[in-house]
Amino acid sequence: MCRTHIWSMRRQRLSFLFAILIATPASTAELLGHFEPTGDMIRARSGHTATLLNDGRVLFAGGSGDRVAEIYDPSTRTFTRTGDMTAGRRGHSATLLADGRVLIAGGAPWSTSAEIYDPATERFAATGDMLEDQFKQAATLLPDGRVLIVGGERYAPPFPTAARPELYDPATGTFSFAALHGGAVWPTANVLPDGKILIIAGNPPALYDPATATFSFTGAMLETGYLYEVEWHAATSLRDGSVLLTGGNDDGTCGGFNYAELYDPSSGQFRIVGPMTTARDIHTATLLQDGKVLIAGGGEGWCSTPTISSTELYDPEKRSFTAAGHMTRSRREHTATLLNDGSVLIAGGTFYEPGGTLQSAELYVPAYAHTGRTRSRR
Repeated sequence: MCRTHIWSMRRQRLSFLFAILIATPASTAELLGHFEPTGDMIRARSGHTATLLNDGRVLFAGGSGDRVAEIYDPSTRTFTRTGDMTAGRRGHSATLLADGRVLIAGGAPWSTSAEIYDPATERFAATGDMLEDQFKQAATLLPDGRVLIVGGERYAPPFPTAARPELYDPATGTFSFAALHGGAVWPTANVLPDGKILIIAGNPPALYDPATATFSFTGAMLETGYLYEVEWHAATSLRDGSVLLTGGNDDGTCGGFNYAELYDPSSGQFRIVGPMTTARDIHTATLLQDGKVLIAGGGEGWCSTPTISSTELYDPEKRSFTAAGHMTRSRREHTATLLNDGSVLIAGGTFYEPGGTLQSAELYVPAYAHTGRTRSRR
């Protein structure tokens, strides 16, 4: 074999190896997506809310120790100050109403106050007070435009005590008691395909039926750690109507759980689909436009100091979890909001290192943003 031919073969091999090295990062991004910084918030926040408005912007309220609220604009990737809230609060609820306004209610310091944000005027205005103080409650928009508020913690002995469920009527700006419900505190609430609301906190979980205005129990959670109750978990409604329950703890366990269960509304039963790749609580779980779920951050347990930067993806077709890389920094008590372009805005939270509450924000750019195969939400 001539020397010229040998050198030609070596060059081809080197070119092939170089092409593989160049392609590897892009292939990883196409498979898992990636995280990148975006503009910082005006205030450091944790225990705040982030509400996607009808125009695609995001309202950030509470969690900063003052009344300052702000708006994130995806087109400029920046935060700007909007009107001040009527009261500072954290651990409150924020619900997008049918007319595009946002109901902000309760929170700490334990309060019965509520207010309405109007995106048209960029102003907050007080509305009727709740009948009981509530902290870390779940608030869900019902088909008739009212809001169900359930599972908030009351500052009343025996501590903690679950507040009575309430209904907010935007037409009158007033709250009224809903039917009695003996559930645990700090729940999640998900709307099912038949219009009922799945409320997960105590075991067995509860169902609220807006048609009859009554609560009932459904099938029990299965994992040992969920035997009596679960808190600091996440519950995500999937495209097929099922609900994915991830992580959390049971208030008697320092460590977070790596559990995952799937609730089937047609049978009213849970099935185990875990474990997750990492045990976590106080995390976020966001439904993506391709039907997968991004699970991000959290803590290793409520009485443990480390926070988590790791993320993972749940694939509903495979019913399995895959590690999806790390955020730009560790976070718990943060928010994760799906934007109209398919990316996820992750903002604020706490980390138990010098510095405490976070002002930073970042974007998760999912795999379909790289491949161009974005699917619209259903």
